[in-house]
Amino acid sequence: MNRASTIWVWTPDFSTAAEAMDVRPPEAVQFVQFKPDQSEKMLVSFRQLKETLPEAHVVVFDVARFPDGRKWAFVSDGISRSGANPLRGLGPLLREPFIDVSHLYHVPDGCSGIIAVSLGSRFHSQEYDPAAMRSDHPVCGHLQNAAILAHSEGFQVTGILVAESHIRDLDLTEFLFG
Repeated sequence: MNRASTIWVWTPDFSTAAEAMDVRPPEAVQFVQFKPDQSEKMLVSFRQLKETLPEAHVVVFDVARFPDGRKWAFVSDGISRSGANPLRGLGPLLREPFIDVSHLYHVPDGCSGIIAVSLGSRFHSQEYDPAAMRSDHPVCGHLQNAAILAHSEGFQVTGILVAESHIRDLDLTEFLFG
């Protein structure tokens, strides 16, 4: 896979944090800002990218709260507690009537991944109570929804969670996979 075949997707929380720290994606990647309230437009965007870059690899970045204090992690699986299905209402637009998400995330060879809990817009809301979740898993915002939409168009998806305070310190060029 070459660098030109990498598509980066930044969730709203990651985009906001990165912009505040003046972190920008390199010009070597196609870049998409995920808009969770615009599932149909996001699906069309992924479809257009799949037509122009059929072998591309999608890398979804999201901000996370890690219970163990780590700086970042690959995601191997996810639990959605967002209360939303990004595919709801998109049935006629989908290429397949059923999207199998049992193997949604690709973890690079030689690396390990974690299970993440996606909260959607509740990630920053007062509804989120870490003690009530009783989870050893990191929590994030919209990673799962972005990954499902990209996967529904046939992309291989890698999920990356980053602690907000470490976005500036992370060498994002490591994730060009080229």
